[in-house]
Amino acid sequence: MNASLRLRLALLVICSVALTVALVLYLTWQRVGETMIGMEEKNFATLLLVEEERLNTATLNHLAGKVRAVLMRKAQLRDASARIQALLRSLDRHGEGGPGYSGLQPLLSVMDAASIGLVDDIDSIRMEILDTEKLLAGWTSLLGLSSSLRDVKQRPVQRLLRQLPRDGDFAVLDLPRLVATNEGGMVSSGTYRPVLAYFLPLDGNRPSREILVAMIPLDDLEKMAVRAQAQLLEDTREKFREMALYPGGLVALLDSDGRMLVSGGDGLLPDGLDAARAEARQTGMAKVILPSQRGDMLCLLGSIRAFGWYVALTAPLDEIQQPSYSLLGSLLAVSLPIMLLVALAALFMLIRTLRPLKLLTRKTRQLAGVDFAAPDALDRLEPLLSQGLPLERRDELGQLARAYAHLGGALAANIRNLMEATASKERMEGELSAAREIQMGILPPPDGAPEMCGFRASAFLDPAKEVGGDMYDFFVTGDGRRALVLGDVSGKGVPAALFMSMTVTLVRYALGSGLDPAAAMSQVNAMLEAHNPGNMFVTLFLALYDPQSGELAYANGGHCPPYIIDAASDAPPRMLDKLSGPLVGVMPDMEYTLFTDTLREQETCLIFTDGVTEAMNSDKELYGEARLRDFMAAHRGAPPRELLTLIFSELVRFRGEEPQSDDITMLAFCRTRNTRVAQPAPTARTSS
Repeated sequence: MNASLRLRLALLVICSVALTVALVLYLTWQRVGETMIGMEEKNFATLLLVEEERLNTATLNHLAGKVRAVLMRKAQLRDASARIQALLRSLDRHGEGGPGYSGLQPLLSVMDAASIGLVDDIDSIRMEILDTEKLLAGWTSLLGLSSSLRDVKQRPVQRLLRQLPRDGDFAVLDLPRLVATNEGGMVSSGTYRPVLAYFLPLDGNRPSREILVAMIPLDDLEKMAVRAQAQLLEDTREKFREMALYPGGLVALLDSDGRMLVSGGDGLLPDGLDAARAEARQTGMAKVILPSQRGDMLCLLGSIRAFGWYVALTAPLDEIQQPSYSLLGSLLAVSLPIMLLVALAALFMLIRTLRPLKLLTRKTRQLAGVDFAAPDALDRLEPLLSQGLPLERRDELGQLARAYAHLGGALAANIRNLMEATASKERMEGELSAAREIQMGILPPPDGAPEMCGFRASAFLDPAKEVGGDMYDFFVTGDGRRALVLGDVSGKGVPAALFMSMTVTLVRYALGSGLDPAAAMSQVNAMLEAHNPGNMFVTLFLALYDPQSGELAYANGGHCPPYIIDAASDAPPRMLDKLSGPLVGVMPDMEYTLFTDTLREQETCLIFTDGVTEAMNSDKELYGEARLRDFMAAHRGAPPRELLTLIFSELVRFRGEEPQSDDITMLAFCRTRNTRVAQPAPTARTSS
């Protein structure tokens, strides 16, 4: 048992340490893994910020260059238009016909011819003079201008011409690309090109009819943007290639549709990033873990809103968490020897701790063989309980040892006290048994009344304790009548039994001396009251019955009224409900009244104590007089002895498991029809 307990405690300590270490290792591994993933997210956020800043800077530089180029072209168009306008005004002053539109006709023809001969170069400026009336009438100019044309700001050309300020205005248009023919003309190539157009009115009218239009192509700016974007992507590719990534990791720049523009690393971009791209567009950055051929991949996506592009960073989770696995292995290498040392130390401590328990077990077996009834039991216990025990220790084992040492002496004293109490109880039970036999010897046998012409009687007594206070008696008086006595002394036990014995003796003396029941009750009351220091009392029913005439002379001193049942008719039981006086033995100088009644043939009289009607079941319900009357009516033909047996069986049935609370005493006698004297049946003093 000790070895089993030692093993259990050792296993408990080892398991506790192992669980604690395992929990610490697991939490450490989990925290380190989460920290590594968090660091990757922070690094990616930094990368995203740097890339977005670099791309925005490159874009701003490109836009600044583009703005400078546009401003320079605007200056060129203004300068060229101003020179043409000055030339036209000079020609107008020296021409014939005076100023006005008719004087400009020859110049218009010359300018039209000049515009046709312009070369289709990128830096060349193409010019023509528009007649707004022809243009609004549906005419298309040599350079492709028409009234339905709109600029990049969606402004109609006709509205632009009508609202043209005096210093002119600029517009960006998409016009057909013109090429020269062998005949010296210009035709459309079927493609369009962006041009910067400058409209300058030639007369002072508003709207002006003659407008000078100067154009310069913007193709080079578009090509410049393409070259700038290509250079930007190349720079990004070089930077991504120089980045230190996890094996199997990838960093890539994606367009708005998720297509890869540039990338770095030896990994592959996993599928299923559409939801992550949508989240990145809303929140700026998204994180998702997707399966791949190399295991689960951590995918981080960031949105570069200015371009509609995404920066994607992928890395295998195993590679990211590799430091946590390495740390876990190192901790295991350190923790296992520590756990082993702790287990050995715990086992050593348990062995030392449980050693006194083994000694206590051996002494307990020896204590079981000690005869505590022997006079020298205490002397034998002292060395047995104190030798070898760690009584000087101040811990729990020391307290247990001292308690065990005290146990033996207290156990011996308690056993001796118990033996004395048992012996005293046995003596008391013997005395009570003797008292019961003496009490029952005072009373006649329950079936001791002889059967004779006109009379048959039987009694029943079942005390609630060993001895009780109920009594009954029947005997023959000097004049041949039958004396019938039933009483119930207050209280229970030995005092009630002694008071009952004295009452029986006084009643026998009084009735035997020739007194009637009332006078006898008065005499008994006077003698009991004079010698009653305990203030006890008795309910008493005394009767003298004449078997020949059936006359019953009786006195009732506070007792339960008897019932009389006729076996020859169906009449209900009648009650002798007249009281001669109060309880007997309480009040001095009491005179009790005598009453008489007559029993007809086959009538039975039942005298009983309150233990019959006050029998109680488990529902705290009393048996009551009504049930007793109904039961007597149902068994009206039963002889006295059988009737008493049936009534007691009915009380036992009604009471159930509830214990008997009071003495039960009954006396029944009947007036018979025949003159034959029956032999008495075997008797028993009590029936239960």
